[in-house]
Amino acid sequence: MGQSFKTYRDRILLSEMLDEIFDSKPFKNNFNFSLNNYKDVVVTPFQDPQDNEIKIIYYNEGNGLYEIDFMVNNTSFKDLDVNYTLKDYTKLLSTVALATSQFLDKYEPTGLKIKGADDYGKTQHKEKAQGQKTRIYDYFISQIEDKGKYMVDKSNSEGIALMRK
Repeated sequence: MGQSFKTYRDRILLSEMLDEIFDSKPFKNNFNFSLNNYKDVVVTPFQDPQDNEIKIIYYNEGNGLYEIDFMVNNTSFKDLDVNYTLKDYTKLLSTVALATSQFLDKYEPTGLKIKGADDYGKTQHKEKAQGQKTRIYDYFISQIEDKGKYMVDKSNSEGIALMRK
């Protein structure tokens, strides 16, 4: 017995397309971490293939809790000089996910908050854009490698948290 085209399109094709889009090789595979004066964990900045500078920081919130932020050319929002395609953006997310996997493995934090701050310019004119980054990060966390030590907590309205079991 078959299924409706709508079901096929919505469930199968969209899922396969997302898997293909997000199955991107990261820009970099190994990361160097250091602590700054605030006890934040900082990944040594590096360049993507287009010579944009990538920074990843795990902000220390105390009690073993961290919040991740990443920047391209010193901004967490879209830099007008960055010409990423959707595939490039997924490579960036794969890179950040791999760095996060290595961060979790090396530092074993109690928790890591992942939240996507909305770009005011986008959300002002497009209601659908509100929470868009957080929805993208829902998929992003599936890229993070875990050795069974963390669970996903979506009970906080500010974002997603990975909490040690």
